Amino acid sequence: MKARRSSPCRPSSLFARPDRPCHTLQYAVRKRSGCTRKSGIEGSGASLVGTVAVCNSEGEEAAGREAPRPATYTGHPGGLMTAPRSAGLFAPDILADPYPMYADLRAQPGAFWQPHPRGTGGMWMLTRYGDVEQALKDQRLTKDVTKVRDAGEEVMPGNMLDRDPPDHTRMRQLVAHAFTPRVIEEQEAHIRSIARTLLSRVTPGQPFEAMRNYAMPLPVIVIAELLGVPEADRDLFRQWSGDFIDGSDFATATPESAEKAQQSIMALGGYFAELVETRRAAPQDDLISHLVRAEEELGALKPGELVSNCLLLVIAGHETTVNLIGNGLLALLNHPAELARLRAQPALLPTAIEEMLRYDPPVQRALFRAALEDIEIGGQHVKKGEQVSAVIGAANRDPAVFPDPDRFDIIRSPNRHLSFGRGLHFCLGAPLAKLEARVAFEELLTAFPQMELKGFTRRPSSMFRGLGELWME
Repeated sequence: MKARRSSPCRPSSLFARPDRPCHTLQYAVRKRSGCTRKSGIEGSGASLVGTVAVCNSEGEEAAGREAPRPATYTGHPGGLMTAPRSAGLFAPDILADPYPMYADLRAQPGAFWQPHPRGTGGMWMLTRYGDVEQALKDQRLTKDVTKVRDAGEEVMPGNMLDRDPPDHTRMRQLVAHAFTPRVIEEQEAHIRSIARTLLSRVTPGQPFEAMRNYAMPLPVIVIAELLGVPEADRDLFRQWSGDFIDGSDFATATPESAEKAQQSIMALGGYFAELVETRRAAPQDDLISHLVRAEEELGALKPGELVSNCLLLVIAGHETTVNLIGNGLLALLNHPAELARLRAQPALLPTAIEEMLRYDPPVQRALFRAALEDIEIGGQHVKKGEQVSAVIGAANRDPAVFPDPDRFDIIRSPNRHLSFGRGLHFCLGAPLAKLEARVAFEELLTAFPQMELKGFTRRPSSMFRGLGELWME
C-alpha cells in the first residue's frame, strides 16, 4: 500500500513535528478546493474522512522561536538554558537512561529550550513536578494545533486527545461508557483467562521472552475485543501500530522507519474505515458499533472523528499498557528485594503498580501543547504559539515531591505520580490499564515461582519508554 504525498503542510498527527514537511495520509476520499485526493483503500466505499501526518527527516523553517545558537548544555544556571542542539534529551545514550540528565535539569532554574534534533525551531521543556502539573492542567496551553495555525490551512479531522473543550468533552463522553468502573470490573475474569492462556504456552526450564509472548499480546487482545476487531486481524493491527510508533517519533525515526510508519498508519486508518462500514451495515455489541450509532442517531461525531478516535484507542489502548507491564517487570527483576517483598505480600501489588508507573513511566513526556497567549511557566516567558513539552518521567522523580526518588519502593505512599496526566486529559483508560497490569503480574508471579533476568532491549523513543525484548527464566 503506497501513501500519497502532498505538498509540505503543517501536520496534525499525535507525534508530528510542526517544523518539518510532512506527508498527509488520506485514508478516505476527501474533496478540498475542487480536487479529490484518495486513499490506498480504493473502492472500499468508506464515507469517513481521516488525515494523519508523518514527518520527513528534512527540516523547514519552523513557526515560533528560532533555536538559540549557544547550543551546549552546561548545567549552569542563568540566562536562557538550552540543551545540545543536535541531541539534548533526545541523544541515544540519554534516551537509554534519561534519569541522570533529568536530575541535572530539575536543578536548573525552570524551563529550558530544547532545539529540535533536525531542522529549526524547538520547544520549552518542563522537568519539575510543579511546572509539569501546571502545564497538564493549564487551559492556556492547547492540544488543538488548529488554534495556533495561520488562517487558511487545512483543518484536519481530530481525535479527543488533540482537542480542547467542547469538542474534547463531546468525544470523551461517547467513549467513556466503555471505561466505567462497573464495565472494567466485569472484564477481570476474561483478562485473567487471556493471561493464563498466554502463560500456558511457556516451556518449563526454558528462557521466556516476556514482551512478545505476554506483555504485548495481552493488552492487544483486550483493546481489540473492546473495539470489535476480529481475532484474525489482531496481529496485523498490532504490527501497524508498532510501526507507526517507531517511525513517527521526530527524535528517533529514520527515513526507512518514517516511510513504514506512513504506510502503516494509512493501512490502519483504511482498515478502521472499512470496519466502521461493516458495523454500520451489521452492528454488534462493541465500541465501534456504539460510536457508529452516536454518529448516525445523535450527530455526535463530525466527519473523520470516528476513525481518528479508533486510531487513538488502538494506540493509547495498548502501547502504554505494554510498556507498563514490561517496565514494571524489569524493575522487579532488577530489585530482587522488592520482588521478594511482593511475593511475600501479594496484597501490595496495587501500590507496586503505582510505583512502577512513577519509577519508569510508559510515557516519558506528554504530547506537545501550544500557548494560546503569552504566558509565564517554569520561570520563562512563553510566547503565543510556542510549544511546551511536559516531561513526566522527570517530574515523577522530583525530590521535592518524592523522597529518595531514584529508589524503587513498592510501598511508597503517597505516590502522586503524573503518569496518567492531570486535568481534562487525564487518561480515560487508567483503570483498565491498572487492572490489566494487576492481573498480568498476579498470573506471572504464580506461573514463575522463581524469576531471573537474562537480558533486555529497549525500543528507541523520545516519548514512549518501553522494551523490545525481555528474557527471563
